[in-house]
Amino acid sequence: MLAHVAMSAVITGLSLLPNKLSGALQFFRDWYPVILLPLLFKEVEVLAAGFGNWGLTDVLQSLEVDWFGGHPSLYLSGLLPWIPLSEYLHFCYFAYLLLVPTIGSYWYFTGERAKFHELVFLVSVTLTASYLFFALFPVDSPFYLFPPLGAPFEGHFFYDLVHFMAGRGGARGGAFPSSHVSVATVVLLVLWGRERRLAFALLPIVGGLVLATVYGRFHYALDVVAGLALAVTVFGAFTASAARAEGESRSEGTGVSASVRFERAGPLEPPFTSGRLLSPNGQSTQGRAIE
Repeated sequence: MLAHVAMSAVITGLSLLPNKLSGALQFFRDWYPVILLPLLFKEVEVLAAGFGNWGLTDVLQSLEVDWFGGHPSLYLSGLLPWIPLSEYLHFCYFAYLLLVPTIGSYWYFTGERAKFHELVFLVSVTLTASYLFFALFPVDSPFYLFPPLGAPFEGHFFYDLVHFMAGRGGARGGAFPSSHVSVATVVLLVLWGRERRLAFALLPIVGGLVLATVYGRFHYALDVVAGLALAVTVFGAFTASAARAEGESRSEGTGVSASVRFERAGPLEPPFTSGRLLSPNGQSTQGRAIE
């Protein structure tokens, strides 16, 4: 508890400092969501045990049996019992851990800070919504309730690595919606708008990750559907807000015709609260902040 209070105080203090800091302080203020949110995932298990209503587990299992004639997480690997496919899908599942740090670092250290902050903001909103739902309405995943895949898949590198990490870093109750699917989809949607070539390159990995959640018995199929829905909702709300801000700036005669983009104005501030817009040539144009 003391660690949580101390970290909250540090983050609050950083948010009150001037917008432009130097060295490690600026780096931590920019990156703390990427660092802390994965660490907080394990605490979902504690909150779910103390406050959660676990009834949704039975509901999801019943729906899966009615809609799919059983649990896809149980029979999918039997339909596709190929070790190369299993290794590829487990690699994609592992790659989830690298998506935000890798793409975020690429944009951060090449000076594309607007893209970086947009990515971190959307991922933070997605994970915060997921964690809140996990704590209040936890769902016990197939990883904990069903037997593992076992032979012939075990004994191979990525299968063993992912199941080892899931067994020690997973959080019981954090199944619905799938945060793997929702975050990976948000990353893909941001890339689609900002770096289309990277989006195409990432598409096979995200597709494999989505399939791996069920194939590896980490999630129910309905967890995947909910994860996709959450990602589309978060990204859609963000896009609509940005479009509304752009429309209001046009009506006020600012002449901004590009999509609203992030310009650093404080930790995790979306573009529609920063009060500054970027024109297509990257120059700052004053605009009225939306209340």
